[in-house]
Amino acid sequence: MSSTTFTIPGKPFAKQRPRSTRSGRVYTPKETVSFEMTVGQIAAPAFASPIEGPVSVTIWATFEPARSWSKKKTAAHLNRPHTQKPDLDNCAKAILDGINRIAFADDSQVSEIHVRKVWGPKAQTVVTVESIGGQL
Repeated sequence: MSSTTFTIPGKPFAKQRPRSTRSGRVYTPKETVSFEMTVGQIAAPAFASPIEGPVSVTIWATFEPARSWSKKKTAAHLNRPHTQKPDLDNCAKAILDGINRIAFADDSQVSEIHVRKVWGPKAQTVVTVESIGGQL
C-alpha cells in the first residue's frame, strides 16, 4: 500500500452548486473551477501517474479562528471540531473533483473517505491518497 500526502494552503473551500442561465444552460461557478484547478496543480507533482485500483482518501480541513476572537476563545477551539459552514461533504467533493485523473484515473475508484473539519492555528487542507489494494 502506498500513500501520498499534499497540503492545500488557505481556507478550505466547498464546491458550489451548479448555476443556470435564464436560457437554461447549466454551468459550474468560476470560483469552483479555479479551486479545482489549483488543487490539481498542487497535487500533480506528488503523483507520477494515477493510482490504479481502489483508493482511500483522507481530508483534514483546518479553519483559522477569526482574528476578532479573544486568545482564550481561540485556545479553547484549537483542534476542536468545526461545525459551521461550509459543509463537510462539499469540501470533500471539491477536492476529489480537483484530484480526479491526477491521483486516480476516476473518482469511482474512491472506496473509502475520511473527512474532518477542525479549528487550527493555520488555515489549510491536508489530503492523503492511499492505494488500498484489493483489485481483483
